[in-house]
Amino acid sequence: PRGPRHLIAGGTVSALCQAYLGHGYGFDQALALLVGLLAAAETQCWKEAEPDLLAVLRGLSEDFQKAEDASKFELCQLLPLFLPPTTVPSECLRDLQAGLARILGSKLSSWQRNPALKLAARLAHACGSDWIPVGNSGSKFLALLVNLACVEVRLALEETGTEVKEDVVTACYALMELGIQECTRCEQSLLKEPQKVQLVSIMKEAIGAVIHYLLQVGPEKQKEPFVFASVRILGAWLAEETSSLRKEVCQLLPFLVRYAKTLYEEAEEANDLSQQVATLAISPTAPGPTWPGDALRLLLPGWCHLTVEDGPREILIKEGAPSLLCKYFLQQWELTSPGHDTSVLPDSVEIGLQTCCHIFLNLVVTAPGLIKRDACFTSLMNTLMTSLPSLVQQPGRLLLAANVATLGLLMARLLSTSPALQGTPASRGFFAAAILFLSQSHVARATPGSDQAVLVLSPDYEGIWADLQELWFLGMQAFTGCVPLLPWLAPAALRSRWPQELLQLLASVSPNSVKPEMVAAYQGVLVELARANRLCREAMRLQAGEETASHHRMAALEQCLSEP
Repeated sequence: PRGPRHLIAGGTVSALCQAYLGHGYGFDQALALLVGLLAAAETQCWKEAEPDLLAVLRGLSEDFQKAEDASKFELCQLLPLFLPPTTVPSECLRDLQAGLARILGSKLSSWQRNPALKLAARLAHACGSDWIPVGNSGSKFLALLVNLACVEVRLALEETGTEVKEDVVTACYALMELGIQECTRCEQSLLKEPQKVQLVSIMKEAIGAVIHYLLQVGPEKQKEPFVFASVRILGAWLAEETSSLRKEVCQLLPFLVRYAKTLYEEAEEANDLSQQVATLAISPTAPGPTWPGDALRLLLPGWCHLTVEDGPREILIKEGAPSLLCKYFLQQWELTSPGHDTSVLPDSVEIGLQTCCHIFLNLVVTAPGLIKRDACFTSLMNTLMTSLPSLVQQPGRLLLAANVATLGLLMARLLSTSPALQGTPASRGFFAAAILFLSQSHVARATPGSDQAVLVLSPDYEGIWADLQELWFLGMQAFTGCVPLLPWLAPAALRSRWPQELLQLLASVSPNSVKPEMVAAYQGVLVELARANRLCREAMRLQAGEETASHHRMAALEQCLSEP
């Protein structure tokens, strides 16, 4: 509206803040006007008068902490409007937490409790658990918050036919999500182990109520923000826990696939939904990365766990989830491709792509027939092949490159008869990039006082090896499996000089520094390359391959190279 904007530009916000802080005549009207302006144009208000608004927040927080009468409940409703889009001052957080602890620790009616839960949810949304003090009082407070939220969710959703206060339940979802985060945090969690066990049990019951609610949702309600919020909390739970409520989750999977598909196909509306969800209870501002605009991203981690299990995987396949995931992956991939500004993309896009890769890896291993027969995987393979060469060159994206390389190699083994893999430029580019990823993981490092170096991780790989190593070993195994299936691959590997350089590397390092699993991985590749191609064998012999194989106890390689 032009009116509020005009007032804000004219310095009205600062003047009203000063009037309120001065506590002179009409200061309460000044506060009411501030509330109106913040509700109408929050971002502009903060831009124009941040220091003054923070001063008001400090005053309100202090009043809230001290209030003994009904004014504390009114303040509960006002305070969310005064929380800044940037950092909340620590003294305000202290006062707000203390005030909330007093309110929520008392016996209250719902009209008194609900604004407090909404304020707590807003703080959780803005600050995670940073506003809750460490120690006994903090852990008790967090446990109380999550308990109250779960009770509220169950009361609202278990009884069919009751009117759901969607804003309150959505706030409770945010508090449950905070509970999930703290229960799964290994280090520096606010909660003690017995509290975690108790809260997980309570949250499980609340999630059961969410599933019960979602099972009743008809097509006409699918675009409602509250349904989106309910799917979101379920996604957060499934990301961490899929073993409990197994039967109920399986029952709900067809709905979740249909729901995700509907929102994916109407992406603009899905994005709008996330805006509405944010305004439902959590935040008067536009949603941050905590409220992504598509349901599928919320469900990916849970589906990643579920595709490992036979029952849920069959349901997901039957409902068409793999095809949907392929389309989604390709769409998200487009966002990271050259020509798009990847610096403005939230991390969740990259994480989503990695999680998709993990789901596809699960399917490659557990449902290879699906990969061979479903055309969407051919499109996926083509994208992986064309994308990897540039991806491996990009700094900071090694983990995604590892996912793409390993997935592509495993799929290539299954799709080896596809025309796209018969030595086409794209397939050659892909395998060259895969070799780059596999070959650059380890280097020789000189050790003082010894004439033999040791095999160590290269700097780029070292920091993320915990996340990378399984993919790397799987990639080595998959590459090894591709060699006999693709006759052009061994000569291509030879031209890349990987086998020669690998033997050179092994010859330069102490056998004791090469772990048995590394020996097995390297030997696997070298043996297959030697078996597949005479020129490879000769090149390895020229590189003192037999001697190196003997040093590193690679019996199969030694034997292979000794044969004519």
